[in-house]
Amino acid sequence: MTERSNQSVRRAFILVDELAENGPRGVSDLANQLDMPVSTVHDYLQALIATGYVTKTDSEYKTTTRFLEVGHQQRHRLEVFKAAREELKTVAEETGEHATLMIEEDDQAVIVAVQEGPEAINLFAYPGARMPLHATAPGKAMLAHMAREQVTEIIDRYGLVEVTPRTVTEPDVLFNQLEEVHSKGYAIDVGERIAGMVCIAAPILDKEDKVRGAICVCGPESRLDEDRRAEIADVTQRAANVTQVNLDYV
Repeated sequence: MTERSNQSVRRAFILVDELAENGPRGVSDLANQLDMPVSTVHDYLQALIATGYVTKTDSEYKTTTRFLEVGHQQRHRLEVFKAAREELKTVAEETGEHATLMIEEDDQAVIVAVQEGPEAINLFAYPGARMPLHATAPGKAMLAHMAREQVTEIIDRYGLVEVTPRTVTEPDVLFNQLEEVHSKGYAIDVGERIAGMVCIAAPILDKEDKVRGAICVCGPESRLDEDRRAEIADVTQRAANVTQVNLDYV
């Protein structure tokens, strides 16, 4: 692929990202926001319409549900999703809280599936949402089972962004936490990504001890005291262990 072709693909996806993040937009607004010529934006939008990934309503363009189809297909190809989906439902029912399955992709934590228990608070979490690994319990659960060199590369690439005042932003502190997580078998973050929320996660390992994802439970700090956190840690670890066994059969 030529450099010109590479640039065209990048620009097309920049347009898609802008529409996905900020909603329907007109050609001029997109051109101004992305610092592209109006004619160039128009040409890219017409190509995206032809593929079915963008549609036009009146004078505005927006992404279509084709992306849901692609995401759904990709999710169902993931072995860890097939191995964990029933366990995730059980975790949500047993804890009553918000449960998620997350994986690491492109050095970020990505939500693959969400289940809400009867007492769950709506966290507006959805499959495909991405977040920093270091600022989340499932992210730390996964980082704890990666080589130190790999974790260092992730820090070098993304830094340790402060998501809330409680987010760990010092590499030494993070590495100390990861050692503890590896030893205990689960990770906890208390308001490190979402203020007022406690998240507890256990890593999913395969038979070669390679981390494949993490199961996480989140609930309000006001009702997740130390005893409750220990109970939820047990539930997530059990679910992760069952998922590990299931991975051998998917």
